[in-house]
Order: sequence, then structure tokens, then C-alpha cells
Amino acid sequence: MAIKTGRYGQVKWDAAGTTPVLLISLNAWTGDFKTEMEDVTCFGDVNRVYIPGMKDAKGTIGGFWNSANIEIFEAAEMDTPGMLELVPNSTEPTFLWSGLAYMDASIDASLQAPKVSGTWTAAGPFVIEGGALSADAASAARKRKAPAA
Repeated sequence: MAIKTGRYGQVKWDAAGTTPVLLISLNAWTGDFKTEMEDVTCFGDVNRVYIPGMKDAKGTIGGFWNSANIEIFEAAEMDTPGMLELVPNSTEPTFLWSGLAYMDASIDASLQAPKVSGTWTAAGPFVIEGGALSADAASAARKRKAPAA
């Protein structure tokens, strides 16, 4: 197992949904991939019982204002999703999460360096690429990524 620093993380975006390019001046991203759990507890159960529902995919991005790269604000203006790639460490560029996503953005300008932040929300299948997923997890990821019939 290789533990790497987030120092070389990346956020990539493409409004057209084809070839994401690096968003500069960002220094943080989060991904939340929790699966909702439905409470199916019945009379006589000794504890709560749950079954999995849908997986959620959303998160945050953050960094500093850079007038040479305002794509985060352009993405927030769009009413269609773009292709988002989230890379934990660019020294292992094949490990990433990707998919179509909607973006929004904020800026906090004070006496310090202006900070930008935003959220992303999946607009379709958003899956992990690379790595050694278990057979079951890889199968589930392929199903989420496959186009609807």
C-alpha cells in the first residue's frame, strides 16, 4: 500500500464533457460517496435493520483566486454538467474519480488572499477509476457507469 500526500492532488474540468483540464490555484477537494440506508426495522427485531439505497456523489473544492483561471466560476454559470475529475495524487494519475457534475462557486475576498470555494454534485455516474477494486465493487462501478438502456 502506497500512502501519498494530497500535495499533488488535482481537480480537472471540461465544460464540453470530453477532455478535462487542470483547474489551477486550487488546494483542496472532497468527495462524499455515501450510500443512503433505508430503515427496514420490523416488530421483534433486536436492533435497527437497514438495506442500501442509492449511492450519492458530491463534494467540495477550494483554493485561491487566480484571474488567469476562472473556469470554476464559468462552470457555476452553466446549466448543463461538465466532466469533472478528482485526482488524489498526480504521481498516481490513473487513480481518480470522474463523471459529469454540476458546479457552483463562491469567493471570499478580505484583507487576505481571496479564497474560492465551491461544491460539485454528480449529474450521472460518478465512479472511481484505476486501483484494484474488489470484483464486486468493480462490477457495481461498471453498472453505474453504463448508459441506461
